[in-house]
Amino acid sequence: MNSVRSYLIFTLLFVAIGQASASVPLGGNRKGVGGNYDMYGCMQSNDYYVANFSAYQISPDQAKDSRSLPEAECIDLPKTGKTQIAIDLLDLDVRKKPVALKILLEDGKTIAELPMAIVKQGVLSITVDFKTAGKYQAVLTVDDKDLHTPLAVSALNIPITVAMVAEQSGGQNGLLILISVIGLLVVAAAYFVPRLLKPQNVKSAH
Repeated sequence: MNSVRSYLIFTLLFVAIGQASASVPLGGNRKGVGGNYDMYGCMQSNDYYVANFSAYQISPDQAKDSRSLPEAECIDLPKTGKTQIAIDLLDLDVRKKPVALKILLEDGKTIAELPMAIVKQGVLSITVDFKTAGKYQAVLTVDDKDLHTPLAVSALNIPITVAMVAEQSGGQNGLLILISVIGLLVVAAAYFVPRLLKPQNVKSAH
């Protein structure tokens, strides 16, 4: 029975890990090439900083009210056009230091930027007009005197792709997880059931 209990615990852990590491949460809307969603949103990090990235793409003909705001996209954007990018600084001490943000083309040309400033509220917001599909980059720079590290080295570089999104529904990920769990159950049943049903030799007392 200890073996059965261990297996049940293992199965529950497997399901939890599978859902937490899925590229798109179950029921999510899309998965981009190289980007990911997780239980925390769209977290980006390097050896120095961690931030949460979100992008909102509003169609020109879409009604502009709070009830019709689009769902936040991760770093792979489904279309070109004007996009509101928000970066939440998750390191509390960074909110006390000057930060700057640049949006670059693949060739390194700057198409939008926020100058170095202290962002006490912890959220940088910038509007970018992505005119063409392709690869871009958001570069978050922190003037952190405590690191004694060049800004270019400690900068958080966030890759962005525009209009290069591969559709993949959350239901597909959920199906893969379900198939994996069923497979484990079948293998476990084939191994444990015969042993559980096997008569145990009981020594008669003399």
